[in-house]
Amino acid sequence: MEKIGIIKEIDKLGRILIPKELRERYGLAQQVEIVATEQGLLLKSPEFILIKKRKK
Repeated sequence: MEKIGIIKEIDKLGRILIPKELRERYGLAQQVEIVATEQGLLLKSPEFILIKKRKK
């Protein structure tokens, strides 16, 4: 797998911008799962998306 290195700034609210080309390449949509590993943080598309049901 090709390694890609990009340095991004973290804003005052703790956010980073994931470039569009990387979001498209790795299938990241509205939600991202963040996994802490021994090597660092892993961002990936969530396998399951939980939806809260409204009470009727």
